[in-house]
Amino acid sequence: MISVVALPVILGVVTGMEAGSIRFEGNRAFGARMLLAIVQVRKGMPVSEALLDQDSRSLEWFYRSQGFMNVRVEKMISGANGQRVITFRINEGPRSRISTIVINGNQRFSAERLRRVIPFSEREFFTADKIASGLQALREFYLNQGYPFVQVDESLDYHDTLITVRYEIVEGPLCYVRSVYIRGNQRVRTQTILQVLEIKPGEKFSRSRLELAKRRLYATRLFTRALYYIYRRDTLTGMINLSEPPVESVNIRFDVVEQEQQGVGFGFGFETPPNRLLFSFDWEHNNFLNRGQRLSAGISYSPDFAGSHRINADGNYRIPYLFFQRVDFQTHPFFYYEQLDSSRLRDYGIETGMGRDLLPPLHLGIFNRLRFVADTVRGVTNSLALNLIYDTRNDFLEPHQGIYLQPLFEVAGGPFRGDNDFIRIRLDSRWYQSVNQFVIALRVAGGRVMPYGRLFRVPYYEEFSLGGSSSLRGYPERALGPDTAAGGRYGPVVINGNFELRTPYILRWVGVVGFLDCGQVADQNDLQLRGLEFGAGAGIRIKTPVGPVRFDWGKRLIRAPAGDRGRFYIGILHTF
Repeated sequence: MISVVALPVILGVVTGMEAGSIRFEGNRAFGARMLLAIVQVRKGMPVSEALLDQDSRSLEWFYRSQGFMNVRVEKMISGANGQRVITFRINEGPRSRISTIVINGNQRFSAERLRRVIPFSEREFFTADKIASGLQALREFYLNQGYPFVQVDESLDYHDTLITVRYEIVEGPLCYVRSVYIRGNQRVRTQTILQVLEIKPGEKFSRSRLELAKRRLYATRLFTRALYYIYRRDTLTGMINLSEPPVESVNIRFDVVEQEQQGVGFGFGFETPPNRLLFSFDWEHNNFLNRGQRLSAGISYSPDFAGSHRINADGNYRIPYLFFQRVDFQTHPFFYYEQLDSSRLRDYGIETGMGRDLLPPLHLGIFNRLRFVADTVRGVTNSLALNLIYDTRNDFLEPHQGIYLQPLFEVAGGPFRGDNDFIRIRLDSRWYQSVNQFVIALRVAGGRVMPYGRLFRVPYYEEFSLGGSSSLRGYPERALGPDTAAGGRYGPVVINGNFELRTPYILRWVGVVGFLDCGQVADQNDLQLRGLEFGAGAGIRIKTPVGPVRFDWGKRLIRAPAGDRGRFYIGILHTF
């Protein structure tokens, strides 16, 4: 056997010469930093004619994709003493515009209707991304209108600096769902899965409804994978056969992979300052009674080193389809006990409510809250609250895009009796945007509670507080607001803002976060923007199957006490 060793050879390399700098001339539409990201040559690399020719072609391709159809790029090599200056001389030429959008082959929908779907219009500057987005928008429109086999192609006609964009559409048949099949489930009943999907035989095919059904399957936390397939025939033994003649009904098959239905969790944490330990135990069953119902319970114990401690226990029982209807029923008993110096507080009760999805991103809920507070302070609250949630986030655990809005209106006392008469208004708004794999996350929240009837002031335990890992990092819990006799600070008016910049996960498991928090708790007429408190810091995120584990360090920026070195926090999931 003869062994052959292949040595890498770079053709066209100028011997002993390296790129000392890379320059661009004639570029007016795009900066040098953007163009440098397109070429491969870098400072210190050997100067290769072949590589520079390829970089010139890459620059021309980029410019043409942005509408500069007559661009010309020339490379130049100059300099001496072993260091060469690489110059790309660019003649951009005029930029083309989209003159006309032509749609052919459409029968079910008018060209005017389809033009409104396309995310650009005539007279705009041409870019290849715009043309591709138009093709995708047309295809998605047809898929959601009952045409699973639609085909859309594009073509361009050039007329000097004007471009005609043509979309050719082959609609295919209008299809309805014939049957829905489930494969892969072993412990979860097929009927339970079909109930979650909400895809019924006889309804018009819609790609968006299938995607929403898949999201609902993942939301049950019963499956690690859920995929769907579309078939033109009854025999579900293969993929779609596009050579078959068109039909007007399709079969849908969902393939699922189940995960464990029950889980047990143990937690341990430490917070400083003040020095405090945290022990927790949680249990959950995501398919209780084998009907997709969810039952969970948890308890936590948090002592400090000065004799104070907290105990928190709660449970939750959820029926996602009450009486086989799209009504979500939940009940949540809770118990909280705190021993702080000479004062004690017991807080226990139950929240029970129902909700319904009005639209895919819109959920309406109504719930009753019965709360008892005893020991140092006593009181009974019985209230009814209306809750609206608008959620377009692309992912619950790791949102990269979308918004979340949750307004709440609550009335306590009056016809519901109890000791406390008040009205509470609260709004939680969140916005997420992905930029070059980084995620910008913003939350603005606020609320107000107002007494009426028998009360002149709402008791402190029904007011708002700020501080800690979930609201204003760098500050201790209940650090802002007017003083109360029971310890801690509370107020009837609150405003809270959080900004985070989240990096992509490095090696797919660890990410970095920088954050800025602000907020204020005040009396009814004392809220002022100049009174806002600020905290800032950074943290890391460890990716896990149940969501990111966060480690944050935050420091207060306003009136920090002497010796303040910030605070460390450990938690599960993002702060918001």
